[in-house]
Amino acid sequence: MNILTQNIAAQNLSTKGLQTNDASSRRTVNPISTTKTTIMYMNDLHGQVPKMQRLLSAGEHAQFVAKQNGSDMLKLCSGDTFIGSDEKRNIVGAKFLDLAGIHAQAPGNHEFDITASICGKLLKNSKTHILGMNMNFPNNDSDLAKKVLRSTIIQGESGEKYGLIGVQPSDMNSRLKDKKILEGITIDDKDQTIKELKEEVKKLQEQGVNKIILLSHEGNTIEKEIAQTVSGIDVILGGHSHDLIESIRPGENMFYSPTGEPVVITQAGRDGNHFGILNLEFNKDGQITYVQNNVLDTNLYSPNLIMSKTIDSILGESPEIGNLRHVDSIPKNNLIEENPWADFVSDAIRQNLEADIVLINSANFRGSVDYGRVTERDITSIFPFNNKLFKVKLNEKDLVDAIKLCGQSLSAKNSKPGIMQVSGLSYKLDRSGNLLELIYVDKQGHKRFIDVNNPNPNMVYTAVYDEFLIGGGDNLEMLKRDDKDILERYTFDKDKVTIDYIKGIQQPFEVRKDNRIQIV
Repeated sequence: MNILTQNIAAQNLSTKGLQTNDASSRRTVNPISTTKTTIMYMNDLHGQVPKMQRLLSAGEHAQFVAKQNGSDMLKLCSGDTFIGSDEKRNIVGAKFLDLAGIHAQAPGNHEFDITASICGKLLKNSKTHILGMNMNFPNNDSDLAKKVLRSTIIQGESGEKYGLIGVQPSDMNSRLKDKKILEGITIDDKDQTIKELKEEVKKLQEQGVNKIILLSHEGNTIEKEIAQTVSGIDVILGGHSHDLIESIRPGENMFYSPTGEPVVITQAGRDGNHFGILNLEFNKDGQITYVQNNVLDTNLYSPNLIMSKTIDSILGESPEIGNLRHVDSIPKNNLIEENPWADFVSDAIRQNLEADIVLINSANFRGSVDYGRVTERDITSIFPFNNKLFKVKLNEKDLVDAIKLCGQSLSAKNSKPGIMQVSGLSYKLDRSGNLLELIYVDKQGHKRFIDVNNPNPNMVYTAVYDEFLIGGGDNLEMLKRDDKDILERYTFDKDKVTIDYIKGIQQPFEVRKDNRIQIV
């Protein structure tokens, strides 16, 4: 079966209404349609090197299918291809953009983890258009300032022109470890961004462009507002909020602009686990008359050999450390569910660093590893931030308060900051995020119930967590620790401990969740 025909939601659109068709209508050509367009879209790859290898293969297949169907092909990315401060890993991200033939990208917040100047250095020779309409530079002579465009025009093989605009997150400063890494760059707020979008769309229209695509790293809530506020935009390819938007659903990801034209919004989740194929037909006035949105699993594609060789040339060949016999699927929303890799990694840390408990924030996990041969790079890709670990004294009250605060993610609209992943503990939350039960499990398997309503501040545990949490990240101020409570500072992150643990197993291993976190 052709993979691009699976999970189809096909819609025929007009400014007067919406008619839903089944998959069999896919080949019906609307008589007023003059242009067929296929967009391969992705967002929030977060430096997932193994996924980049597969996405290159997926892109080649999508290109072939688009050509067979007589469609213009655009490959677009809505930001956060880079992540963390490892320059070599981000060089791989820059190479991926070119090798995959990505026509344009709108940088996200994680592009700046490596600092604005290094980001500019990595992108200055890229063939990919870098779009940042609401980005303001203190120095127009910097590499990044010279590279970033407010918008661009791409001409398809059919001769049709597409206007592309890119915007960055209005909450950029709050999403960075230190705003100094922006080096004076500022991002316009939401209202100013919307005002400028109206002006930029008008400029493109004055150049004869009537098919306009927005690459946004604003997040789904603001993207919905843009769709209903700014006329002239046909497609919004989103990012930042990590939504996996499948199919086409009026009122959810299909809206009408103030002038009555259909606007499609979509997004492909996070960490390169999925990508999207958006098939469109436009009439002569540039209005969408047909849309089909397919969200596909990246793991269905084999790693691309050229990308694999490129990665090895930059990072060096990665040694094999073990064989993964079985791995449970990672949850659809790993911010608010138990993650099997979190269980495995936290248990490895607890054993190797001799702790009572281990705490890992859910957002720290940025990928997974497939069964079969496992290399050091596979494990490192799960933890791109390179946060150092600490062993500390943690009292019971602060522990309970931290788990309670994270539990509120279940009722938060964006599921943030995410529940706490643990080792040495098990707990239950209700669906509103209230902590119902917390149990300490010692290394012999003995259980002790903790009073979640009256935790004992004099009961102290030896805990391991990373520098993000020890700095009070995600508003977890109760996890901050003074020097007197820090038992050991490590020079490595979770990946090294996990790699050492796997090497020590010396046999095929499994990664399974054990229901230590229950939502009831």
